[in-house]
Formats: sequence, structure tokens, C-alpha cells
Amino acid sequence: MKKLFKTIALLSFSILIFISCSEMNKDLPSSPSVNIHKPGIKNPTSPDFHGKLIASTDWTMKECKQCHGANYQGGIIKEASGNCLTCHTQPTGPEACNTCHGDFADPTKIAPPRALDGSISSSSRGVGAHVKHLYAASSGKAVECNECHKVPTLFLSEGHFDSTPRSEIIFGNLTKTQTNETGTTDYDASLPLFTPNPSYNFETNSCSNTYCHGYFKNGNLDYVVSFTSGSEGGKCGTCHGNKDTGNSLPKTSAQGGTHPNVGTCETCHAGVVALVGGKYVITDPSKHINGKLNIFGQERDY
Repeated sequence: MKKLFKTIALLSFSILIFISCSEMNKDLPSSPSVNIHKPGIKNPTSPDFHGKLIASTDWTMKECKQCHGANYQGGIIKEASGNCLTCHTQPTGPEACNTCHGDFADPTKIAPPRALDGSISSSSRGVGAHVKHLYAASSGKAVECNECHKVPTLFLSEGHFDSTPRSEIIFGNLTKTQTNETGTTDYDASLPLFTPNPSYNFETNSCSNTYCHGYFKNGNLDYVVSFTSGSEGGKCGTCHGNKDTGNSLPKTSAQGGTHPNVGTCETCHAGVVALVGGKYVITDPSKHINGKLNIFGQERDY
């Protein structure tokens, strides 16, 4: 009788788990069992890895909560293997940003690489120049995620998951910085107000008409920069100066341009740029491409 009771209890518990996780039935065995997941569920290289399973359900994790608990700490599965927070150590557990994209080992790096498909190469659209913009911004101020995307406040925030297979590009304030504004110290009445109209081309993976890459007073208004590997968008001459030769000095008045007839960048922009080994380098990226004109030690609107 005792053995029968134990068998019934085990079967009842198994059926409960089977029903609770029925939405993931592609991962369930043919008969009810306490161990409902396949052996490769924790192995990232396995086709049965739980990350791949969740991706196949459009990143829905509500079924996971039925067994692992609303906070992913074990729920009705009390043993250690049922506590998702053992590996997902962020306060939001598996719903943390760097679970799906970014560096899983570093919660401060929530942008690719990794991309959603696991790519880490800059030639991948999902990876591209994220590192150069956010973490290795040697030419200018580090770019925030919301300069190119609508950043969700929660995992299930409206718009985070939708029917489109790629992230929407929604340009922020920095990319739209206006220059040659009336009333500013450096206003030039002979020139128009430069108002960027940023756009992203998903076919060529490129940005155009952005303040960050040339659409500003004395800049290269028509420059189109590629987001993936091989781009020269970080070179000074692509945004201002000569795109072909790489010369960073904008066309001066003597050359038919509008920039003052000064041939040394550091004369006016000391503290931002310096000539090192015969080559101009940005010495303080936080003061470059930040929406301001840094001149004679001042930062001002222009």
C-alpha cells in the first residue's frame, strides 16, 4: 500500500508539471516524468538548450514561471536545479537585458555582442558597431542605447516584442542636433540652420543625415556611414574634411568653404584634439561629438 501511495503521488506531481508546462510540449517526453526537460536543456551547444527553446516561442517565458515560480526561484520545483537565479544572477533573473543580447557575464554590457542569434562578429547586422559606439568610443562621447532605439523599461514592455524580426531604429536627440542656430556665438547668417533628418537603411546597414556623422555646420552633409565591419566612419575626414584623402580640416574660406582660415586644429580646439606623431588624435572623447562646439576651452551651442 505504501509503495502504491508513493507511485500515485509521484504520478500526480508529474502530471501537474506536464499540464503546467504544456505550452512547451515540443520539449516534453512522450510520457509524464518529473524530469520533463531533455538532457541538453542546460547546454548552450545543444539543440535542446533552454535559450533556444524560449527563442522558438518568441521569447515567451510565462510558461517557465508556472513551474519555476513568478520570480524564477524554484516555484513547485524545489531542488537547486529548479532555481533559475543560480545562473541568472541579475535582480530580474532571466528577464535581464544581457540574457538575450550583450555579455551574459557582464550585466553592464547589454548591447551586442552577443546578438540575438548568438553572433559576435561585427560583420553581423545584429552586432555591427555597437561596441564602437557604446564601449570603445575613442573618437567621441559614448552613445546611449536610446540614441538609436526605444529602450524598454521592462521585459514585457509594449513594443519590445513584436512581429518584426529586427530591432527598430528610433533616433534620439543627439543624432538630430541642430547647428548654426540664430543667437549663438558662432552663428553665420550666410548659412542655413542645419537640421539633421537621420535615417537607417536596413538593406545596406547604413546611417545617413545624422549629426554624429557629418550633418552639421562645416561637416560633410552627404556622408553615409556603414554600421557593419569595414566602415571608416571613425576617421576624422569622413565627418569633416576630405573623405577621399582623410584630411580632417574642413574646407576653409580661402578654399571656398566656411571654416576659418586656420590650418591647425589644436589652435582653437585644444583639450579635444592634438597632433601626435604627425597625426591628429582625439584626446578627450567626452568633448567630441557631444552636441556642442568645444572651442578656446569653452563648450557652447552653435
